[in-house]
Amino acid sequence: MPAMSLNTDDTSELTHLTLEKEEGPANLYETYVMPCLAEFVGLLIFVFIGTMVTGYSASAGSLWLLGVALAHGLTIALLIIAIGHISGGHLNPAVTLGVTLAGGVNVLQGVCYVISQLLGGMVGAAFTKAILPNGTYAGCSGGAHALGGGVSVPGAVLCETLLTMILVLTVLLAAVDSATSGSALPPLAIGLAVLVGILAGGPFSGASMNPARAFGPAVAAGVWDYHYVWWVGPTFGALLAGLIYRAFLASADRRLIAGNRKKRY
Repeated sequence: MPAMSLNTDDTSELTHLTLEKEEGPANLYETYVMPCLAEFVGLLIFVFIGTMVTGYSASAGSLWLLGVALAHGLTIALLIIAIGHISGGHLNPAVTLGVTLAGGVNVLQGVCYVISQLLGGMVGAAFTKAILPNGTYAGCSGGAHALGGGVSVPGAVLCETLLTMILVLTVLLAAVDSATSGSALPPLAIGLAVLVGILAGGPFSGASMNPARAFGPAVAAGVWDYHYVWWVGPTFGALLAGLIYRAFLASADRRLIAGNRKKRY
């Protein structure tokens, strides 16, 4: 998808969801400031919509999970289309970690992205708190994640790890890998990964797959029960996805095992 690429030079080895610009004062704004602003605004919108839908979906009975999954999946897809040409549309600290491991952004850019994402999530959750009626907000804990009944902490961490690994692998293979350059499908694939992840794991671990989505509502609502689950699981999942991608699944120009430095055409 051309709009997702941040570098249209034919010699570039970086594709969707990656960032490679010349360093220097003239490009500092485009390399760091613009992408970070895009990630901030993107997370603000994502967390705001996600928590608003969560707040009212409880009254929908058996349809609540589908509504929450659709809201998160569609919003991610739309935001990637909207801001992908600016920041790559990571919209998730776990995705940023995976893309950094894949060589898509450098460590400093990754750190700046994560800070922007966390701040955006906090502001988005604060807007939800300001809008929802007190009873509705309290009833859904401001959209903060919670463990399902009877779910153990190790089980929740494992669930978040596996779901995040699937999401980040989808990002790396569909949007970062050089073999997918020019494809129009990454936003759809990533949105679907979020959607099916919530359908599969929502009733058990909350299916966060995104520490910024967990952090913002926790700050706004003051709900910190088992909060570490939504950091530990997604972090492990992103690390696993990045290692699996670089070691075995990446195109030859990125793969560590039986790879080479020649670009594939």
